Amino acid sequence: MSDYTTLLQQSPDPETAAIRLDQLLQDVTARRYLAKMPSGSMPTFIHLISISNFLFRYFCRHPGVIVSLYGPNAMERDKFDGISDSSTLRTFKYQELLKITWMDLAEKFSYPVILDRLSHLADNVIIKAMHLAAADKQYPGCEHSKIPFCIFAMGKLGANELNYSSDIDLIFVARNYSEFNSGALDYLGGVIDHVRRFNALMQEVSEDGFLYRVDLKLRPWGRSGPLVISIDETEHYYEASTEAWERFAWLRARILSGGDRKLGEDLLGRLEPFIYLRSLGSDDLERFIRIKNDMARQRRRNENWNVKMGEGGIRDIEFFIQILQIVNAHTHPVLKSTNTLMVLENLVKLGFVSREDGSDINDSYLFLRRLENRLQMVDEQQTHLLPDDIRLRRKIACSLGFGGSSDEQTVERFDRQLEKHRQVAKSCFKRILPKES
Repeated sequence: MSDYTTLLQQSPDPETAAIRLDQLLQDVTARRYLAKMPSGSMPTFIHLISISNFLFRYFCRHPGVIVSLYGPNAMERDKFDGISDSSTLRTFKYQELLKITWMDLAEKFSYPVILDRLSHLADNVIIKAMHLAAADKQYPGCEHSKIPFCIFAMGKLGANELNYSSDIDLIFVARNYSEFNSGALDYLGGVIDHVRRFNALMQEVSEDGFLYRVDLKLRPWGRSGPLVISIDETEHYYEASTEAWERFAWLRARILSGGDRKLGEDLLGRLEPFIYLRSLGSDDLERFIRIKNDMARQRRRNENWNVKMGEGGIRDIEFFIQILQIVNAHTHPVLKSTNTLMVLENLVKLGFVSREDGSDINDSYLFLRRLENRLQMVDEQQTHLLPDDIRLRRKIACSLGFGGSSDEQTVERFDRQLEKHRQVAKSCFKRILPKES
């Protein structure tokens, strides 16, 4: 252990890191692979076990995965070959999540790359789980497709900006049942059963964890609506919708590969008039202001600061960008992107946001997203609350690269930088619409 003293002291939580490293060194397999780990990789490893409880436990159960962090194919995406059940798929997910966490902490990739890798992993897991849930199911008139319906990724996944521990928002859209004549009920029943088995498979829990929490509340009529709805019914629902939040949700809708892409493209074309406004009427403005007011009221009820929903948080920046996107994308199609930073980049190019402001917003958004993921990296929990406890706050600050001669100084430097980025986000929220009432 004496060989690691300096590295342990430099980790976000030296005491925890020392205990955990000692525990791993008691295991023959872990000790062998740690002895072979290049010296340049050891700081990242110690950093990882000091901050992530769930990945440390994963190392304890599967010490052989240590070599995947520095072997000849380290950091390459694993293949799906040989995955034939949910247990193997969970193993794949956590091995890939481990690699992405390593990439994140090593800071050798830009943060949009990390978010994209997290999203790409979820995409692959979803489609593989869909195929496992299909089993030998045959749909009438769809003999050449295992997934004869469209899967829309929404929210952070749709934007290719997934968190470490985020629900995945999905909407399932089926073909019109009239296409199947006498086989319509078989098709509809088959699709609903398929989605139910997929949901159950995704949320199975083992000692390693689970695949993903699936959230279907963004579908038409929310939790009270059918799990799957036909394309015509979906179109009719949104033609009658007056809910502004549903327009925001569809800004990030992305068709997942593996399903019926043609069906999805057809629906997105039909929904364009709903998603992107041709002009901003008084009713639309009122709805947007109501959303802004609701956001302001909700944050006043929270005690601890919430990096996602709190004042000066992630949602402030997203709301600013999405309002500009909804209002201007009809005349500027380049804004019809699901990715937040890509939309921001194009808003700058079009002159809707100044270059200086665009740079500040980009930096603040990425800082807040890194902070959000550090909070979730600890226990793979969907948390957004920044702890008040100085020891926990110091741990998060150190994991983001802040340091100092004392815990107080480290936290002070972190808080100063955080406040700078919160001010940028607050400014976005305040200036996008009339002042909240």
